[in-house]
Amino acid sequence: MKNRQIQLARRPSGTPVPDDFRSVDVDLPDLDEGQARVKVSHLSIDAFIRTALDTGSFHDTVSMDTPVVALGVGEVVDSLDPSLKKGDWVTGPMMAQAIAQGPAEMFNKIDVSGNLPPQAYLGALGVTTGLTAYFGILRVAEVKEGDTVVVSAAAGAVGSVVCQLAKLHGARVVGIAGGAEKTAFLTGELGVDAAVDYKAADVGDQLSAACPDGIDVFFDNVGGDVLDLVLDRINSGARVTICGAISQYDHMDDVQGPKLYLRLAERNSSMRGFTVFNFESEYADALKDLGRWLQEGSLSMPETVVDGLDNFPDALDSLFSGANVGKMMVKV
Repeated sequence: MKNRQIQLARRPSGTPVPDDFRSVDVDLPDLDEGQARVKVSHLSIDAFIRTALDTGSFHDTVSMDTPVVALGVGEVVDSLDPSLKKGDWVTGPMMAQAIAQGPAEMFNKIDVSGNLPPQAYLGALGVTTGLTAYFGILRVAEVKEGDTVVVSAAAGAVGSVVCQLAKLHGARVVGIAGGAEKTAFLTGELGVDAAVDYKAADVGDQLSAACPDGIDVFFDNVGGDVLDLVLDRINSGARVTICGAISQYDHMDDVQGPKLYLRLAERNSSMRGFTVFNFESEYADALKDLGRWLQEGSLSMPETVVDGLDNFPDALDSLFSGANVGKMMVKV
């Protein structure tokens, strides 16, 4: 049996482009005891994939002869482990390939009996999206009613969930995104209180106008100049949460940090980074909350779906060019 994979053709220099990848067909080995074979349905396109393409990555470096790292969902088509049976749906590190095969414990069974599609476990119920947003804004930033919350990359996967969770908890929310279409999406579909277009002139002036009383919480997915603009406008006791820094991922050997970090001391404020894996013991409770809000309709997860495994490199390129709204994924 053959298995289609997306592998690295060369390590990217700067932003990955489709020519950095190759589609290959490899022989699928026989299934061993304790293993399961999964037909991949959808793959999650996440910013962390970029960092894994470099050597010395925090997220384990992708080898040249293995599929590119990616989380996904799929259906079990064969199993030699009693914990999984044919027809079960699972999520886990599927990698960029049509069929994922490995120890059964690397896959987590998901419930697809309700009205939520399996790919919801990559979006609002996903580790890199919904769970990251949940713990970042509720546990790390400790958002509370009346806070003014600013979210960068607010029209993206994590940012769009953060905006909604902050609103659910009584905050006034300002989203930063690029272009009129995305800012209209934020104020219209997501219902944020104001939107800042970072592609337009005078971003600092836009922030000041949107946050006349200052900023209490900043949820940062971007880093770079935007972080400094926000630091210059934080209130006393503000909480700055570092989830990601997509503006820096193309030059991880020369990351540009904030120049105005002394605002934290001047205004008795804090900056805290996190990874969602620090909260793994609390995933089950968080999923109950997120699932309930989804069912109630108080939380939504827009998707940008690219068809076809061979288009995985294009989807990754689109993520970094900001072409997506909400969760970017590939339908295999």
